Amino acid sequence: MFRSILSFSTLMLFLGCGSHPVLPEKSDIKVSRENPDSDCKSLGPIEGRSLKVDAKYEDALEDLKSEAVQKGANFVQVQTLGALGGAIRGEAYFCD
Repeated sequence: MFRSILSFSTLMLFLGCGSHPVLPEKSDIKVSRENPDSDCKSLGPIEGRSLKVDAKYEDALEDLKSEAVQKGANFVQVQTLGALGGAIRGEAYFCD
């Protein structure tokens, strides 16, 4: 009994010591046109859109950050902006 409790406790200790949170907050995501640092790992392309008639860059940016959060990213390199501000495309990264 004691051995199984000790094993379980040790396992939980190691599982609880992750290197980064499961999902970052939108406010934690850095968005830039600059290249990511060398310690960043690409998580793939993402796109933010605003489907409003009077689309604004800020709406598309919030959607881009939401997609980045879903991928576990904390950095987005912006690659293209839609002509009317309704879309933003970029690459999501996780940086240590």
